[in-house]
Amino acid sequence: MLKNYFITALNNLIKNKLYSVINIAGLAIGLAACIIIALYVRDQYSYDRQWEDSDRIYRVTTQLKIPGKKASRDADAPLQTMPLLEIFYKDNIEQSARTFSGELSIDTGTSRFNDKLVLVDSSFPNMFQFKVIAGSLDDTLTGKNNIALKEETAIRYFGNQDPVGKVITIVVGDLRTDYLVTAVYSTSGNTVLDIPLLSLLDDTLLPAGAYGWFNFNTGTYFKVKKGVDIESLKPLMPSFIDKNIDISGILSDQTLKASDILSMDFQKLADAHLDSPWDIERTGGNRQAVISFTIISFLVLLIGCINFIILTTAKSTQRAREIAMRKMVGAKRKQLIVQFLGESTFIVLLSMILAIGIVEIMLPLFESIIDRPLTLNYTSPSTFVPILILFVVTGINGGLYPAFILSGFRPGDTLKANQSKETSGSITLRTALVIFQFAISIMLIISTCVIFAQRQYSINRNPGYDKDNLLVINRIDSNDNIQDKIASFKQELLKLPDISSVSSSNVQPGQKHETNQVFIRKGKPETNYVIADESIDYDFFKTYKIPVIAGRDYSIERDSPEPEWNIDTSTYGTNITNESIERNIIINESAARQLGFSRAEEAIGVVLYSSTLKNINHTVIGVVADNHIYSINTLPRAEVYLLHPESVSGITIRFKGSHKSILPQIKSVGKKVLGEVQISTVFVDQLIAHEFQQEKTEQKILISFSLLAIVIACMGLFGSASFTVERRTKEIGLRKVMGARVKNIVSLLLWQFSKPVLIANIIAWPIAIFAMQSWLERFAYRFNPLLMIPICLGSGFIALVIAWFTVAGNTTRVARSKPIKALRYE
Repeated sequence: MLKNYFITALNNLIKNKLYSVINIAGLAIGLAACIIIALYVRDQYSYDRQWEDSDRIYRVTTQLKIPGKKASRDADAPLQTMPLLEIFYKDNIEQSARTFSGELSIDTGTSRFNDKLVLVDSSFPNMFQFKVIAGSLDDTLTGKNNIALKEETAIRYFGNQDPVGKVITIVVGDLRTDYLVTAVYSTSGNTVLDIPLLSLLDDTLLPAGAYGWFNFNTGTYFKVKKGVDIESLKPLMPSFIDKNIDISGILSDQTLKASDILSMDFQKLADAHLDSPWDIERTGGNRQAVISFTIISFLVLLIGCINFIILTTAKSTQRAREIAMRKMVGAKRKQLIVQFLGESTFIVLLSMILAIGIVEIMLPLFESIIDRPLTLNYTSPSTFVPILILFVVTGINGGLYPAFILSGFRPGDTLKANQSKETSGSITLRTALVIFQFAISIMLIISTCVIFAQRQYSINRNPGYDKDNLLVINRIDSNDNIQDKIASFKQELLKLPDISSVSSSNVQPGQKHETNQVFIRKGKPETNYVIADESIDYDFFKTYKIPVIAGRDYSIERDSPEPEWNIDTSTYGTNITNESIERNIIINESAARQLGFSRAEEAIGVVLYSSTLKNINHTVIGVVADNHIYSINTLPRAEVYLLHPESVSGITIRFKGSHKSILPQIKSVGKKVLGEVQISTVFVDQLIAHEFQQEKTEQKILISFSLLAIVIACMGLFGSASFTVERRTKEIGLRKVMGARVKNIVSLLLWQFSKPVLIANIIAWPIAIFAMQSWLERFAYRFNPLLMIPICLGSGFIALVIAWFTVAGNTTRVARSKPIKALRYE
């Protein structure tokens, strides 16, 4: 019997080649989409689940809610948080570990590198089981000036040589410290822990300024004991904060407690990758996007299954006699259902084989879109089990309804009529499924267009400065005498004919770096103002072309740089007495408003002094226009600009000419002045575009899936149109005999297939608009919502035109045929 079922299914596929190809190809594309997205979802959900007892590992996150400022969240916590938490929760915490990192210059003796050194507690390897390839992490974390390298770092530094036992030098300004390499390690699986170099965290060696309660600089991790409910610990955090933190010198409102402005939360480390959009140290995932892509991939698969149902129900009437004869010779309905489910499963099997081939071809392209590798190991249970489940579920669900429809034919009615007629129910079902297919396709097209429009609007929106022809040297390798060379470097750059301005600062567009100071207005000591501060040089506003709307810009003849800040005493310079230092300062419009001025001119001449950094008074000499250097996707924040000409965290260059021609010139000057010091450059328009990298990825994925959905839907529409035209061949012949022209017949058939697409538009538009309005809420600035109307109209027209082209070939061919051939058609 099984052999008979197989032969029947094979003969049916060969007999109906067109419909077989459409069925198999449509399902294959849908299955391939599902498999690729399943790999992506598995990758996104695999972060930090490889550690022992990963479900009990949490990290401490912080949120700052200063009155008058937008709440900000950070993935790090203050340095002293964990030791105090271990005392506070001594009965609940099993073990803990901290990470304290910084960008440094590494000298291997033959080469220099900029890299991140991560200091960790000695308990770190007990919580995170890094694989030790050479040496010993215990040696690294039990002695001073020992260091371990990640495998990729070791290869980059020393090639194929064994690095254990070698000495590398860490350079910080004029300070050079030798470290002995004692281990090489690797991290198995995905993790949010980015640790290229690892050494021991010794609290006694850190400066006093590193211990500020509002200095969020430490990755803080802990493992709770078995049976501890993390939710029961969270309500106790306000009392912990109020017990340990004094904010009396920060805010003027003495009724506020520390827990009113600072809160701490416990985030499961396994959720950190997908649920930490505020983690500025790394580019994380997005749970909402992952869920959306999963739904879309299943919708694409559903469209493929709908094709199968449409074409099977359409061709079912041609198998009516076969089914009637089987029933007449004793076949039971149950046997027929099994037969047709077997046929559908066989089609899905062929589709799955083709889908795997498509996955192998398309996976590298998808990896380039998401900018990360995905693994497809067919021998792994995590791969073949989901594929097997997908195969079985698709085979059953795709063929279940057709099987019941086909097996339900009554042999008496079919044989008595001596022909097979299509029921109105079958036509209605097929039309409804076509509407559903195109509704999904149109929604995907609209979503793609909206994401593209918003991204272009965001990138091209005025950021409050001239972003064209700006280049940032965003990393300068630290060197012993680098400070002395920066001024010469800038002067040599200005000699180039294609460079019009150069400035140094501690900020670059999109960096989202934030430090705050508490300022008090002279004459209003009762009010404290928390304002973000930036360090710049004399030419910063000139280089960025930020207009000064009141007062004046910094002048080298009239303004002195800020004295050096002593991190140990939290004072400027070596003066630790109450004697004040006088300096000038520039603020932006938002800062002027926060200070209580309705007009920018009113702020000129006002004296501010900081309660965060002592013994210095600032006189406001200028107010500049608000800008979006911090982030083009957020509202302007209150900022003060401190004069620090020797700041070397970044140099911005305004140039003329092409992007390509300026880079060799800058590198040539850099080599001439700085020697072998490494510099890293990036254009400002690239930095702005990088802020919307996630949207770009979403756009590319949506484009891919929109195309797939349209292709599959059109394949189904083509098959359905072919069947309909085939059934109406005699009708077309009679119409031509009665005088109908080809264009009349084509118009009639096109209108028939246009109606489902038009109905699909009516359904898709409100759903897509609602979904995309929710998506747009992530942006502080959005494009004009009225543009949704032309986007919807355009998407609907595109779908309609595609549908016309899909069915026009068949309809035109039959309409142009001679009537005698149509009247002879059986």
